[in-house]
Amino acid sequence: MPAEQSELLRRCGKDLLARPDLCAELIQEAKTGPLSDGQMSVLTAALDEARMADENAQRKGRAFLDDMRDAVALLDTELTSQAALSLSSAWTRAGLTPPPSLAHSVIPEDPDAFADTNGIPDIPDDMFDGIFKGLGEIGEQSVSAMLALLDEMLPTLPSEARFAFIRKLATRAEPLCGEAVAALLLATDPSVRAGALAGLALRQQAGDVSQALFARITLIRSWQQDEGTLRGLDEIIRSALKSGTQAPQTRSIPKIHRAVSSMIDGSGAQSISMAIQSGSRRALAVVLLKQGFGVKDAFVIPCSSATEQKQMIGQIMDEAGALDTTADYVFVALSWALADGQAMGIMPAAGLLDVVETAGFGDLRPQVADIAGIASAADPDGDVSALSGRARGSLIMASEDWPDRFLISDSWFEDSDASSDAIESAATQNSVNRKLWQHLETRRDFWAMVFARNAALLAAAMDPTASQFVAVAQAMTEGRDLKKTPIMHFIHGMSFEAWVHQDGLPMPSGGLEVTEERLPPGTYAEVAPFGAKEQKALDKLLRPAKITLPWMEGFLTGLCTAPKFIKPSEWIVTIFNVVAEDLASEDDMQKLLDLIVLAYNHRLSLLRDGAPSEALFPADPILFSIWADGYLTAWEAHKPHWPAKSMGKDGKAMRALLEEAADFKTQTDQAPALREWLITRAETQK
Repeated sequence: MPAEQSELLRRCGKDLLARPDLCAELIQEAKTGPLSDGQMSVLTAALDEARMADENAQRKGRAFLDDMRDAVALLDTELTSQAALSLSSAWTRAGLTPPPSLAHSVIPEDPDAFADTNGIPDIPDDMFDGIFKGLGEIGEQSVSAMLALLDEMLPTLPSEARFAFIRKLATRAEPLCGEAVAALLLATDPSVRAGALAGLALRQQAGDVSQALFARITLIRSWQQDEGTLRGLDEIIRSALKSGTQAPQTRSIPKIHRAVSSMIDGSGAQSISMAIQSGSRRALAVVLLKQGFGVKDAFVIPCSSATEQKQMIGQIMDEAGALDTTADYVFVALSWALADGQAMGIMPAAGLLDVVETAGFGDLRPQVADIAGIASAADPDGDVSALSGRARGSLIMASEDWPDRFLISDSWFEDSDASSDAIESAATQNSVNRKLWQHLETRRDFWAMVFARNAALLAAAMDPTASQFVAVAQAMTEGRDLKKTPIMHFIHGMSFEAWVHQDGLPMPSGGLEVTEERLPPGTYAEVAPFGAKEQKALDKLLRPAKITLPWMEGFLTGLCTAPKFIKPSEWIVTIFNVVAEDLASEDDMQKLLDLIVLAYNHRLSLLRDGAPSEALFPADPILFSIWADGYLTAWEAHKPHWPAKSMGKDGKAMRALLEEAADFKTQTDQAPALREWLITRAETQK
């Protein structure tokens, strides 16, 4: 159920991304009070889709976020504090900074009112107690929970009130408050960061900086880049040392029972989870890393028992297709992510402090690593580099099997405005291919880093394919032609497919009438008629592209007899590439795809029923040559579905026969053997 609900929300989010007017109307509902849980979920889903689009360099994402920020600004003072909090929560849960206008709707007093006798922003005790009430209900060990509430609440306060609230929160006696405020030294909001610094200085003056808080402050100092914050931290650290505060005594090292990680997806994102025990306490620590952004999110979830902990991490394994890895790998991956974020001027998520302390990673520091460095970490003995050029080439060519082996490959594509512009600016299919390759060339380093990071993960997981990823990452940094790298051909094709779906290009009404999975043996789908009338209509639509029915029949037969089942969503794109530019209208494209689906099902039924040779391929030598060319096109366009190990002696002989036929060197006496081979291939397709 949760997975179905998540998918439904994702679809709602995508729909609203295309209809900003509807989402703006939803925001207007906040005039009447806080949004309901359902409204919150839908708004968060839409904002999350927009955030991802923006991070993936799609203009529609930034435009949508700007529109929603303007929609909130129109509400102005009409919001109650609870309604403003609900809107702020939606933005925060989508990984976004809430609109600044929310701060003016809750406390409309003159900002000058927030000041003590020295002119420093302060907040009245009764107002502080009212705001703090919700935070005070959090358990003693839930720093992550307090930070989550602060993330949602603080944007609803004016900047002076944010400074004053955090400054006063830092002086509270509860250890939880000091630890949470220290984490806010990583905040992007200058007023929050300044309030945390001022409050911790007051706490130090009162002699209330514990060893644990001191250790947290020194750790944050190693992650900081803001010069003003660094100077303030140095002063606090010096004062603490003078007063005798020291780092805490070495405690028992937490036990990491299990560490799992998703592979790095096409946006450069990776999710890591750890099941950790310290004494009798158990927790699940989760971090989200993203290439070019560093540590995007981090939090710790307390677990009531070992059973709950195992269930939670097992669920993550099932949903994310994660790999078991090591604590050492997690530590290094975090250090790389810290440096990655610093290079972009992005501070890590404040919750990382909780993760670091829970996991016992107190000496975590940023570690700069380029593509070559990360690839070397996956191959510390240099075994791949020591291979001959031929052997390294074999590893690179093996990347054609990755899409079948790794589900994450479904996300390996380009869908930025730049990739769309490259496709849409082309006049012919050849120029589409050329321009998309040119775009991928500009993204060479990004994809090389994705493969290097996956190599490091796979090496830690003891997966033998790690060496293949190392070889590909190294070759790409050395300038290998992308067209000579099979996995980049896959990304090229997936990027075009993403553009087809993104732009709503026509597909058969109601979806494809063929299953996206191969049916079990003996389970046949009903096949709609495909007679002379349908053949004539298909021939007419194919003619402008100079494609004949025998060629299409050969192509479809190739799809039906590939050793590995080819999903329709894959081969439809190949058809589109071949015929799209020669069709007169979208209506013609719709008709063509509908007819091809019928022809595919018809051809599959002929093979399953053991039809005679004359029904499976033409007897005329010339037409058979055209049929063979269509078959070989299906083979070459979907080569990963024809692994070499599945060929066998008969397969190699039939390949040679088809190649000779395509060159008009037809051997008609091989027809019976070809028929038997095709039928067998269809029956044994996996």
